[in-house]
Amino acid sequence: MLIKIKELKELVKRVLLTEYSEEEALLIEDVLMYGELSGRSSHGLLRLIRGNYGVFVDKTRFTPHFDRKTKVSTLIRGNNNPGMLIGPLAMQEGIKLAKRNSIGIVGTMGSFNSIGPLSYYCEKIGKENLIGIIMASAAPQIAPFNLKQPFFGTNPIAFVIPADPLPVIFDMSTSSMTFGDIVKYKIEVRRLKPHAALDKNGEETTDPEEALKGATLAFDAFYKGSGLAMMVEILAAVWSGGGFASLHEEKGWGNLFMMMSPELLSDVKTLKSRTHELITHLKNSSTRDGKPVRIPGERSLQTKEENLRRGEIEVNEEIVIELRDSLKQKNK
Repeated sequence: MLIKIKELKELVKRVLLTEYSEEEALLIEDVLMYGELSGRSSHGLLRLIRGNYGVFVDKTRFTPHFDRKTKVSTLIRGNNNPGMLIGPLAMQEGIKLAKRNSIGIVGTMGSFNSIGPLSYYCEKIGKENLIGIIMASAAPQIAPFNLKQPFFGTNPIAFVIPADPLPVIFDMSTSSMTFGDIVKYKIEVRRLKPHAALDKNGEETTDPEEALKGATLAFDAFYKGSGLAMMVEILAAVWSGGGFASLHEEKGWGNLFMMMSPELLSDVKTLKSRTHELITHLKNSSTRDGKPVRIPGERSLQTKEENLRRGEIEVNEEIVIELRDSLKQKNK
């Protein structure tokens, strides 16, 4: 269904305000809206539906605690809050540290569920003229090379370089598919692509229902993807004190935000100029199929800007109906 962006934002905010404060709701809303507007709907409205590793956590929440503070680092204890609340807090803290001391490293633990699309954070970090690297752990979903059962999370990793007119962003999951994507395929009654998932017996499947009971493979279905997933698990979860590989689940999900000032090795103007030179050189290169070169992250940012210019967006009607019905039930 086609819906006005202003109307959609109001719906999202109203749903969030059923359990969150105004300040918390605004932080979470911004992440969710980015998911929808940028074409990453698996991290959009879907996360307002309970049971989808979304923003509503069936645990007693406490105020996040900023711990182990140094001049360049902070550990945030999420205290049972959702990732889409803890993620923005970590990003804000990292930007503050990097602006003040050229480096900002923020680890988080004790939150539950996804922090949302890493490109959301990357865009904001890049627009602050900072270099960023983000890693996020998750509940076990990837069956590493030659294993039958889930062991690592989907474990995305993302990079951002400040540039004009838009930051250069690379955001990837180390899994063949995210959990949200599988849920989306299930809702839309679609089959998964081959060599992406396993059922509960460790056999390959294209049925999203079976995949949700089983595991996904690494993005390359090979040992290199599994190795990268392992390193993200260590840095985002083991280092920060979160749960990992089905162990210490009470510690929640871990994330790592690293931000650096270009001034450490160069300056902002020079980095942007040289990055622009590289991207221009890449775009002017010939391709095997004759189509234009695609730069990582460019399509998501362009999709978001196009939707904002139009002022309306196509969304899943069933989800909107369910959210509106949930509000009616709350108001009874």
